[in-house]
Amino acid sequence: MFSRRLAATAGVATVAMVLAACSSGSTDAGDELPELQEPSGSLVIWEHANEANQAYFEEKYAEYEAETGVDIEVLYIPIADLQTKLQTAFGAGNPPDIIKIGAWQMTSLVERGYMSELDPVNYGAGDLAGFEALFEDGALDPVTFDDAVYGVPTDFNSVSLWYRKDRFEEAGLDPNSPPTTWEEVAEVSEILTSADGSKVGLQTTLNGDPIWAQLVFQPLIEGLGGSILSEDGTAGGLNTPEGIAALEYYANIGNPDLTAPIGGFSMFADGTAAMLLGGRFMTGFMPSLNPELVYGENFATTTIPSWEGEDAVASGYSWAWGVTEDSENKATAWNLIGWLNEQDRANDQLAATGLVTPLAGWTDLEAAQDEASAVMQEQLPYTSYGVQTPFWNEIMTALAQTLDAVALGQSTPEEAAAEFDARVADITG
Repeated sequence: MFSRRLAATAGVATVAMVLAACSSGSTDAGDELPELQEPSGSLVIWEHANEANQAYFEEKYAEYEAETGVDIEVLYIPIADLQTKLQTAFGAGNPPDIIKIGAWQMTSLVERGYMSELDPVNYGAGDLAGFEALFEDGALDPVTFDDAVYGVPTDFNSVSLWYRKDRFEEAGLDPNSPPTTWEEVAEVSEILTSADGSKVGLQTTLNGDPIWAQLVFQPLIEGLGGSILSEDGTAGGLNTPEGIAALEYYANIGNPDLTAPIGGFSMFADGTAAMLLGGRFMTGFMPSLNPELVYGENFATTTIPSWEGEDAVASGYSWAWGVTEDSENKATAWNLIGWLNEQDRANDQLAATGLVTPLAGWTDLEAAQDEASAVMQEQLPYTSYGVQTPFWNEIMTALAQTLDAVALGQSTPEEAAAEFDARVADITG
């Protein structure tokens, strides 16, 4: 019954949950709660293609089908194409029932009325307060808009510094003492860079990618006391002493002329790059790219560096499950999402993929008793998720282009900072 389709460009508990508060009532906002329904019918799900995760989700979808009789069809889409395909589907009025999308991209979808507000009853939480109690403090911030929840966080991350212990050893560096400041990162990177530049220390994660432009640059500028955008998201913040200093540092990260199928991820996997900024997912993702990589043996992670004399700032993000407003089977869609996020399956997901579901007390899960989870837990109090803005894609695309121009020597940091701020002003009007 379970059908799987790959995009052309890409290669137990019972479901009838016991709900203490499922009877008629109201949400915190005073709205009448939806009625509890038995899962039925069919669902179409779109999520980004990731070989490290697909096997896990296919297994779980098949389990849900067997328990409920619901027919599930999944389309796995290359991450670079997901947003464009979704916009086309929404515009044509035929989106899927469920999408797994970056929470940073949800603002514009919510503003356009494309996303359905959370149904806590069919999710299995009883009411909104019960739903919120299931998650860590702050975990719902990226999916909450005007005090309404539109998504459920999964693949929740605080970006840390990852390093190849074997590359450190080869260079005569202590593999158990990674750098703790950005100044030390620069010094160690110089030692780890080969004379011809074919091997580097810290490499940028994904050149040209909007979300990774934000995630890599945010710790640099916010760690200096600046910000990419103003608090209301209407003005750029690069044409400042902090922004220019961060751009100057970024200009010397890695080798922008190096290319690989998945950018810095591929380079870290094959040893070209000795350091990379990445999320908790790296424990599952890296071995999928290179089976010889074993966490703790030849690669590891440590907390995000700080500038000397300054407090560290980590960047964070979350992918999220969401139900589209046009779905004709919303109750079953929310039920499946709630089923996927039950504690036992959250543990299975973390163990199989490295993806964190930020349930309250997730660090007590058996799969979270490792160093990578401890590093993420330590960083969460000083993790920044950036500004919510309906212009996110346009602004962060401009940031990615700005960073590329600086890294390639096409613009000075001062020129790039002024140009970025001017582009933000044009974008936001």
